Amino acid sequence: MHKKSGFTLIELVIVIILLGILAATALPKFIGNNSFEAQTYRDQLLQLLKTVQQQAMSCDLDCRASLAGNPRDPLTGNAYACNRVVITTERFGIPTNCGTSLPTSFSANQLGMSVTEANSANVSFSVSGTVNISTTTLEFDSWGIVSNCTSGCNISIIGDQPLTIRIEPQGYIHEL
Repeated sequence: MHKKSGFTLIELVIVIILLGILAATALPKFIGNNSFEAQTYRDQLLQLLKTVQQQAMSCDLDCRASLAGNPRDPLTGNAYACNRVVITTERFGIPTNCGTSLPTSFSANQLGMSVTEANSANVSFSVSGTVNISTTTLEFDSWGIVSNCTSGCNISIIGDQPLTIRIEPQGYIHEL
């Protein structure tokens, strides 16, 4: 009787499965994380836009009248919600004192992208379709519509591949 040498079918299947797992987990680390990073910032910006839109739609007339300057509730002293999102080529977030400039850092990550994050990130942003292209302040009205996006706006998040968020003229916000 001759002893046959070789691998059994079970051994081959296990090796193929292990190689598949290794390729799925290790390979992206060698290729880079730009597209993952861009997707993360797209999701963060999309959620921020939707949250600010919901805030704007729930803000009553007293709240809106107090949004000018440094808005504060006269009874509680709490700051009113700012219905704006500022987007620059490097980062995005809720502006300082409801103005048009971004703070260097945010008290919570979901409020925007800090300067430190922007310096280490390999993504950029652009807004197209606004009435004034240089305007990067998107302000929502009580209907949830961005006032300077009369025909809709596209926000591009540019990493390895460009990703896009679309704000429709009626206020619907979605990714493309």
